[in-house]
Parts: sequence; C-alpha cells; structure tokens
Amino acid sequence: MAKVKGLYKKYLFKTLLDVLWILSIVLVTFVLIPSLIAAAIPGWSIAVYLLLTSACVFGVYARDKKLSKRGGERISERQLLLISACSLHISTPLCMQLMQHKTAKLSFLMKLLLLFLLQVAGLISLLIGLYM
Repeated sequence: MAKVKGLYKKYLFKTLLDVLWILSIVLVTFVLIPSLIAAAIPGWSIAVYLLLTSACVFGVYARDKKLSKRGGERISERQLLLISACSLHISTPLCMQLMQHKTAKLSFLMKLLLLFLLQVAGLISLLIGLYM
C-alpha cells in the first residue's frame, strides 16, 4: 500500500510540474518576451539566450546521467536546479523525460516544483505590474 501511495505522490508532482511548465511557457511567450522587446531588447537576443541555456541544461543533465552510470562524483541537485532556473525551465521537463534522469526522485521533483511556482509567481507579478 505504501508503494501505491508513493506512486500517487510522484504522479501528482509530475502532473503539477507539467501544468506549471505549460503555464510558464505561456507566460514567457506572452508576458516576458513582449515586455523585453518593449524595453528595446532585440527579439533575437531572447531566442539566443533561451537556446543557449536550453543547450546548457541538456549538457549538464546528460553529464550527470553519464556520471551516475559510471558511479563517479555527481553534479549536485542545487546546481541542476540552478541551471534549470536560469533557463526559465523551458527545456528541463523535456530533458528529464528524454534522458530518464531525476524523474523518479520525489525530493528533486518537489524542489523543481517549488522553483516552477516561484517562476510562475514572478511572471504573474510582472504581468500585473505591466497591465495595472
């Protein structure tokens, strides 16, 4: 019964992460990018930033997955979360699913969920500040 309860919690956190990921993508697309463009930041620089940070996320997660298979010194969860937050979490869920890395660790999913909540709250406060 405890195993079923653990699976339910993991499924719940993964579902919340998926919902927040979609919400953050929508907010980045319709709030952050237009406001940065309105602030005279060229649109191409935002795309380049997101591509570079997404590549970094894939590289760091792939490196950690490789180190985990070898049994070597791993990249800390704090660094994984930091690199995910710097990329605005655009590629983190996709990367985790493709590499099957950190998808079963409930404590990591909870920390990632907290970071997503902070990101969405920040974007919503930016939206409120822009339009009120």
